[in-house]
This record gives sequence, structure tokens and C-alpha cells, in this order.
Amino acid sequence: MNAVLLKELRQGIRNRYVLAAYLIFIAVLLIVVGVEMAGFMKVSADHPQMLFAAGKALFLAVHKIFAWVAMVFIPGYTAARLVHERWRADIDLMHATPMPPSALLIGKFRSAVALAGLFLGAALPFFGLSYFIGNIDVPNIVMSVALTLGAVAILTLCAILAAIAPMHKIIRGLALLGLAVFLYVAAEGWVGATEGLCSAGYMNILGNVNSCIGFAVGVTLGVSVAVLLYTAALAGFRPVGSDRMRPFRISATALLAGWGAVTALLSRREDSEGALEAWVVVLAFFAIGAMIFGMSERTEPGLYLRKRMPRSRVWRILGYPFRTGQLNAVCWSLLLFAIALGINCIAFPTWEVTEYCFVCRTPHVFPCSMTDREHALVLLLNASAYVLTVFAVWHHLLRRKVPASALWWVTLLVIVLTQIALSAICGSGVEFIKGWVGYLFANKRDVLPWLYIWNYIALVSLIPICLRAARGEAGAGI
Repeated sequence: MNAVLLKELRQGIRNRYVLAAYLIFIAVLLIVVGVEMAGFMKVSADHPQMLFAAGKALFLAVHKIFAWVAMVFIPGYTAARLVHERWRADIDLMHATPMPPSALLIGKFRSAVALAGLFLGAALPFFGLSYFIGNIDVPNIVMSVALTLGAVAILTLCAILAAIAPMHKIIRGLALLGLAVFLYVAAEGWVGATEGLCSAGYMNILGNVNSCIGFAVGVTLGVSVAVLLYTAALAGFRPVGSDRMRPFRISATALLAGWGAVTALLSRREDSEGALEAWVVVLAFFAIGAMIFGMSERTEPGLYLRKRMPRSRVWRILGYPFRTGQLNAVCWSLLLFAIALGINCIAFPTWEVTEYCFVCRTPHVFPCSMTDREHALVLLLNASAYVLTVFAVWHHLLRRKVPASALWWVTLLVIVLTQIALSAICGSGVEFIKGWVGYLFANKRDVLPWLYIWNYIALVSLIPICLRAARGEAGAGI
């Protein structure tokens, strides 16, 4: 059996916080069920038929409590355990062990799932009681609980990733604070979604072609997110000198390509016309995010990676974007972003002849008002230009003063502070800021050519860096 799983289960059973949460969970369930049943009995005294409609309300009340505990407490407890093991002075099993990194991650993950099963076992009698009362069927109960456990698994992987990612203690504290807010919002949204699905009925959803396709797409999307989170978290457990980002980039590329094919097929349906456009937007934002965080990867490949690189020049070139490294990450992200921009220009042309514009009351080629897609394009091009500029300035001027590990949060800080300043100036009545290059929310179409020029100049400034890296690889005999 997995040694990490055994260790986590033993410590979880002995942990006073887990025991206190479990006892509070059972006490709250008993109180809520007692109050709900007392209210149902009181109402049924005047309207006896209302008692048989109480099963659904009782199930939703119990499921809400279970979802809140499972989706907030379990990921939070898992993240707290990992952070404590990372920060304390003694050496933990995850820092010195012959076990493979995947076994460490699976042990942590399975212990969280087992903890969720512990809370589920306490709620099962009340789920059964709601079924015997009536107005709720087995498919609704089983599917709701199964989907909730799937959501718990995704949130647990997200918590593990936030706790295991290498970052400064202050940044990690802010990240964990943001994780807590995210868990709260996710639990609140999931409870509302579950109530809506139970009201519609899972049998009705699966019995209709359109709703069944939508449900299958949603479940598959959740599985895809879980795969990305797992491979990203696995990179945090792997040794620093290994090629630890390769699984994440390969899986992300395969999933994005697969979803592109799916959305291309779905876009032919009348009720899914915007599917391909949504995929392009997601691809572009994913590429920008990957570029920001990829800048903080190591700048030079270690000896282990140099020995494992293929001897063939073709395979080295083809595998370059997927290897771990700062320039590799930026190259991979730029390729994804270029693909998104190319599909955007080919599949969704902007320049359409307008016979008559009711804004300026003249016929012309460009419409006066920007479309939502153009607003997103301005935001994305601004963000990529900021990232490339910071990357180039760091390589040319600040490489010896600022560590590469701080580049991702420095870049985010530059973007956020710049936008706060520009938004404050724009809010004070200076309207021409809305047409400035560098303002993420600019609403003038004239900024698009300048944004392309800015990105082009930033890319050209990176050419000497790439040439220097290529000479370094050639000198090392790669």
C-alpha cells in the first residue's frame, strides 16, 4: 500500500482538527434534520400531502452541508498539511524518499478522497432517509453525490498545486488566501448548480439529446481540468533537475487540440454556434497565463537534462517547446497564442463591409463600435506585450538583480499597478486614456495595429537571447 497514504490516514485520524470537524459535521446534520422534520410535521398537520414532498428538501439541505464541508474543509486541510511540511525544519517523507513523485502525489490525493468518504459515510443515512420520505429518486441522489465528489477531487488537486508550487512565503500566503476565497465561491456555486440539476432531474437531462450532450461535455471538461491540475501538481513533486514540465505541456497540448476538434464539430450545431470562438478565447488566455508563470522556470538546463536530450537535431527542435526551461516555456506559450490569433483571423474575420452605419450615418468598412471579440483581442495583445517586454528587460538589464523565480509575480504586479493607475486617470474624466496602447480595456479599434507592432518589437528584442541560448547548447555538445 502507498506509504504516503498510510501516513496521511494515520495522522488524519489522530488530528484534532479533523475529529472536531467530523463531530461538528454530525451535530449540524442532526440539528438540521431534526429542525427540517419538525417543520415538515407541523406543515403536514394542515396539509398531509406536503409530508411526501419533504424528501427532496431534506436531501438538498443535507447535501448542502456535505458539499460545504467536503469542498472547503478537505482541500483547505490538505493544503495546510502540505504547507506545514514544506515550511517546517525537519525532513519529511516527501523530501527524501526513493518513492516516485507520482506515488507522493497519489498518496496525498487519495488521503483527501478517503477523508471525503469519511464525511460521506456520516451523511449517507440522511440521504437514505430523504429517499424513503419521497419526492427524490436514486439517480438524483447518486449523481449529485458522485459529481460532488468529483468537484472535491478537482478542488483538492487545485489546493495541492497552490501549496506545492515554489514561491516566496509571502506570495504563498496570498495565494492560499485567494484559494480560500475560491473554495468559498466554488462551494456556493456548486450548491446552487446541484439544486438546479435536481430540479430538472438527471433522468430528464440524460433523456434529452441536447441536454445530454451538454452534460457529457461538462463532465469531460471537468476530467480535462483534473488532468491538467494533476500534471501541474506532479511537476511540483518531481526533482528540480528533472524535466518536470514535460508531462504538463504534452497533456495540455493534447487536451487543447482535442477540445479544438470537439468545439469545431459542436459549432456546426445551431445551439452551439459560439463554441469554437469560446475555445479560441480560452486557448489565448491559457497561453498568456502559461507565459507569465513559465518565465519563472529555470534559465539553464541542468547536466541531467543535457545528457537526456536527443542527438537528432530534428527531434531537439520539435521537442524544444515541451522541455523544462524559461525560454522553452515562453516558446510553447507563444506557439499556442499564435495559433489562437491565427484561428481568430481565419475563422472570425473582423473586416466586413458595412452598408450603412447608424452611429455615424455613413457607409464604411469598419463599424464604429468594437465587438466583444475585439475587446478580448485588445486585452490579450496588451497582456502579451507586457509579458514580453518585462521578459526582455529582465534578460537585458535585470538578470543579475532580480531572480527568475520572482518574474511571474513581478509581471503580474506591473500589469495590475499600471491598469490601476490608468483606470484612475480614466475615471477622473480623461477619456483619451481609453484609446491608449497599454490600457487593457481600451475601446478604440485604432490601438490594434500599435499593439501588434509592440508585440513584434518585443519579440525582435528577444532574438539575441535565443541566439545566445542556441550557442550555449551547441557549445555544450547538445
